[in-house]
Amino acid sequence: MSANGTAAPEPRLCHVRKVADFDGYGFNLHAEKGKPGQYIGKVDEGSPAEAAGLRRGDRILEVNGHSIAAETHKQVVARIKQRPDDAELLVQAPAPGDPLPAELDAPAETRAPGAPDAHDAPAADAPRLNLTMTAAEMRAHLAAKKKVDPKKVPMDLKSKFDIVKKL
Repeated sequence: MSANGTAAPEPRLCHVRKVADFDGYGFNLHAEKGKPGQYIGKVDEGSPAEAAGLRRGDRILEVNGHSIAAETHKQVVARIKQRPDDAELLVQAPAPGDPLPAELDAPAETRAPGAPDAHDAPAADAPRLNLTMTAAEMRAHLAAKKKVDPKKVPMDLKSKFDIVKKL
C-alpha cells in the first residue's frame, strides 16, 4: 500500500540492450542526496531504454539481479556498466499519489531542458550545471561549440608592441 492507500504497481524486469545505431542506453539515473532510492530520469525517444519499457520516475530495485537498496549512486552506475552490452533492471513505477523526487516531479513536457527548478534557484550570476541532458545530448552540444585556440587569435601590430613594451 502507498501513502494514499492504493496498491503499488508490481515490479517489472526491463532488459536493456545496447544497439549499434544508438549511443548508450538512453536514460538518466537520478538520485537525491540524503534520500534513499535511485530513479529513472529522462528516457530518450527511440532509445534501448524506451524499448525495454523503462519510464521516467521508475524506482530501481535491482540491477543485474543484485539489490541496490544499500548502494550509492556511484555503485549503481558501476553495476549498470558492469556488463558491456546489456543490463537487467528490476523497476517499480510509483503508485498513484506517491511523491516523486523533486527533480522528477514536474512533467517532462512542461520543463524545458536546462530550466531551473524552484528548489535550486541559483544566485543571479552563478554558473549552473545542465543535468537534464542525456550523455548523448551533452556530447552533441559540446561538439557543436566552436573551439578557439587563444594562441591563434589574430593580433594587430600595436597590441603586440604594447605587450613587448610592458615586458
